[in-house]
Amino acid sequence: HNKNSVLPLSIFYRNHGYNTFVLLDNTVESKEISAQLIANEFSKVQTIFFEEKSKPLQSIEDYMVMEDYLYAVNQTYAVKLRKEGYVNLTEKDILARQKDGILDNLESIWEEHKDDGWDEFDSEEVARYICEKIAIEEADFLSDKTKDRFRSLYRLIAERIRQQQNLMASEASNKKKMSV
Repeated sequence: HNKNSVLPLSIFYRNHGYNTFVLLDNTVESKEISAQLIANEFSKVQTIFFEEKSKPLQSIEDYMVMEDYLYAVNQTYAVKLRKEGYVNLTEKDILARQKDGILDNLESIWEEHKDDGWDEFDSEEVARYICEKIAIEEADFLSDKTKDRFRSLYRLIAERIRQQQNLMASEASNKKKMSV
């Protein structure tokens, strides 16, 4: 689903008894979605923006070490764009763009090669490659640092779940005291 689906799906799942949390990138659009969630009675705790060590990340792809993500990009596009002159991208190619986040940098490279027939960068296709490799246990290209970064995301999610549970317990306790 795309970002347009976040609000209605979140409300749907919450209204059907699910303790719903939303993961968002750090874009203006996502901040607007967060405000809409709060206006629809979600707590701030239920919205989780991507971050590492309190530093905002542009996308979930930025949890990956650049070398690991580029491996997946190069594996995905080396065959797909072979006839269009694709050569494996390096960390240097990405850093030279000086954009926020790996996706913005890759989109910039793809834009430069649009006339070469590269079309648009498709992060979903790269994600599919990564997920397939994980599923068949052939994801050796994922470094321990990448795995640690995702563990930090999981810890953040777990902490927010605990915070939400405490908030709900506190609200239930206050309601019970008021009814007595």
